[in-house]
Parts: sequence; structure tokens; C-alpha cells
Amino acid sequence: MMNHRAALGLVGLICGLAVAWAEEPFSKAIRPEDFAAAELDKLSPEALARLDGLVQAYKSGAVATARAEAETQAARQAAAREKELARAQEKTRPASPGFFAKAKVRLTPGTEVEYGEIESRIAGTFTGWSGSTIFTLENGQRWKVANGGEYYSTAVKNPGVKVYPAGLGGFWMQIEGVGPRVRVKPVGK
Repeated sequence: MMNHRAALGLVGLICGLAVAWAEEPFSKAIRPEDFAAAELDKLSPEALARLDGLVQAYKSGAVATARAEAETQAARQAAAREKELARAQEKTRPASPGFFAKAKVRLTPGTEVEYGEIESRIAGTFTGWSGSTIFTLENGQRWKVANGGEYYSTAVKNPGVKVYPAGLGGFWMQIEGVGPRVRVKPVGK
């Protein structure tokens, strides 16, 4: 039986050979006939050294690590490009009107929806309003007093009117020659 020192020496020798084989360049580790068959003998010493370095990097896992890092970096760059593209598209989208702009709508005959103000004339004679008065305009629109109240005037034939959006979706009507404006809402035909 081997003594303890001899066994330790044999294990050390085997480990040393394994390390030496692992550190031995690829071009020295392959058989001469395989070296020639692969035409590695045609490579310059620099190209052969580069090949040995690549094989060593592959064996050590450095190639796999570098490949994984490159894939991670490419994924990050792709995500950054997508994010930048989304920002650019957001900037080019037309801004949607705010709440107050949406609320300032007026109705015209035939259920057409427009933004802005209307200028027309009251069809007939104006004498004032009360909570249930409906104004018929020369353009065919009909507007009803929305906030109640009363106003009386001397008779005015076909006075000009402006109807314009008020806050929170309401409308104001300003009648030519009349001081106060009146809050109105559209009435269907």
C-alpha cells in the first residue's frame, strides 16, 4: 500500500498535469495530423496566437459572458429606441382639447356640432324674456332661457344676437341693445 505522502504527491502531479493541459495553447494540444488537416500550419504566428486566445476565451467562458453582455446591451438599446420613438409619437399627436374647450359647444340645425360663437338675429319682435321663453333665430336655431329670471324691454324688431359658449357647457346670449345677457340652452326642432 502506498503511504500517505506518495498518495498526496500523485494527486498533486495529476492536478498539475490537468492545469498544464488546461493552460496549454490549443495549437499545441492537438495532434500534428489534425493540425495539418485543418490547414492551421498555413496561419501566420500572429493568426495562430489569436486562434489560441479565442479558444482559451471560449474554454474559460469569457465568450459566453461577452455574448450575454452584448445581448443585454442590445436589448437595452432596443428598449431605449422604442421609448424614444414613443416619446416622439406622443409629441406629434394633436393635443386633445381640454375640459372647458369640450364644454364650449354649440348646436346648429341638423345636429351639426361646432365650436365658437353664433351671430344671427331674433326672428320677429323681441320684448324680453322669462323662464320659459324660447328665442327663434333667423338661421333656424332655437334657444331656451336656461337660468330663469325675467327681463322686459320695449319692442325691438329683429335685434341682432350673439350666442357664445359659457363655462361648463352652457351658453350666453347677448341681445343687441339689451344690457344683461341671458343664459340659454339649445332646443331641438
